Amino acid sequence: MKTTKNQLLLIILVCITAFFLIYSPHLSNPFPLHIDEYHHISSSINLKQNNLTPNLSNTEIGFHFVLLTISYLTNLILSYKYLAAIYIILTILTLFTITKQETKQFKESFLISIFTIIFLISIKSNVNLLGFWFFTPLTLAIPLIYLYIHLFTSGINHQNKKHLIYSLLIMLLLLPIHAISILFSLPILLIYLIIKRNKINPLKKNLSLFLAIPLVGIIIFKLTTQFPTNQLLQKLFSLILFKKGWGVLELNNSPFELYSPIAYILAIIGLLAILSNKKYRENLLIHVIWPLTLILSIIIFKLTNISFLSPYQRNLFYLVISLPFLSAFGLYQIIKHLKKLSKNPTTHKILKILLIILVIFLTFKSYYLIPEQTQLYKTINQSDYKALTFLTQYPSSTILTPIQISMAVFPISSHNPLATYYFYGNRQDLEQFYQTTNCNTKNQIITKHNISFIYSKSKIDCDWGEIYNKNKNIIYKTNQPTPSPQPHSLPTPP
Repeated sequence: MKTTKNQLLLIILVCITAFFLIYSPHLSNPFPLHIDEYHHISSSINLKQNNLTPNLSNTEIGFHFVLLTISYLTNLILSYKYLAAIYIILTILTLFTITKQETKQFKESFLISIFTIIFLISIKSNVNLLGFWFFTPLTLAIPLIYLYIHLFTSGINHQNKKHLIYSLLIMLLLLPIHAISILFSLPILLIYLIIKRNKINPLKKNLSLFLAIPLVGIIIFKLTTQFPTNQLLQKLFSLILFKKGWGVLELNNSPFELYSPIAYILAIIGLLAILSNKKYRENLLIHVIWPLTLILSIIIFKLTNISFLSPYQRNLFYLVISLPFLSAFGLYQIIKHLKKLSKNPTTHKILKILLIILVIFLTFKSYYLIPEQTQLYKTINQSDYKALTFLTQYPSSTILTPIQISMAVFPISSHNPLATYYFYGNRQDLEQFYQTTNCNTKNQIITKHNISFIYSKSKIDCDWGEIYNKNKNIIYKTNQPTPSPQPHSLPTPP
């Protein structure tokens, strides 16, 4: 059915709303929101400078190529605030198109599709479980996940070989971007194949091509990490066993951190509706298998403290992104039953409008309610940015900075911090430097690590040359040999 003008306006309205919801955290912070974002910016700069060293971060090199491409068009630090907000539009349009295709047999296909993307943008974000507020490999992967799962299931269900090939190509594309976003789905797709086994005979040759995924994955892993070949499979196996404590912060996350109670209730109604109807099960089976498989994975983690193929935190997020369709389908079921109960068309229309208003209100009312431990933080502010850009006039060296701003040092100034909050460096010496008041101890650390500059929020009386002092940001030049300043042009602060 062709989209009407009013329907098109509604899609545009949802896109505009999505943009501002995702952009809203940047109203108080014009810089990247998460240390992961700074980490990926740093990796893209190293890629640009052909300065890669083999490590696990390189397994997401595809994402770093995306950032590298963007960096040729604009300053990443200053423009990063727009990336997630722009990308959410691509994500919701992808999901809307898929949902319209999957529900074309329903009279209310548009209602199901529009509410699917409304529930999608209601998914909350925090610094532990991530989400749409952040532009990371996970965020980049989401529309590709929807696409490859849809094409795979459509290929099986309709015995469409082209769809299977397209699904495979998307999965191969996603491997060097965010491999976990493929690994998590393997049990889901396998269960789908088992249930639909009566349809796979004509597709066996096409399905055999999917064996390229582990082969290509192993090759990418070997090339980017340079692990010894005889240890490769053992290392890979250990890396896909995600034990409790994976990541920076391990919490007993509530499912309501990401999704609203009303949306969960509607998703359960939608799930039960599919299970109770043979025709629904035939065409919408993946929407049952996807969430139930991940719920099982989460339960296994809670019992064993081990998550296989993808970490618990990501499984919780992958579970939630499977629910918008079910929530929309549950809402559709309620509206359908309301129509049977209210014989008067006007009464039904009023009840339908009131129900939709109530659902939208309850869905978004807790959107900004974030647990205290996972709330947003500021890595830098405007004065930090200006102080760090001041250092761009000096050739790259090692610099001491407070741990809070360390992740922003290299992306902005091209200097290397002694240590960062999580990813690398000698944090013990860094903390000792700022904790001690003894100048001899400080100088020993400076000499040990050949430190050229010291960034401080307060005055340090240790006979170093002060070269910058603005807005309580002080930079000292040490006595270590440092190349002379070079001419430079600073990017305009936001």
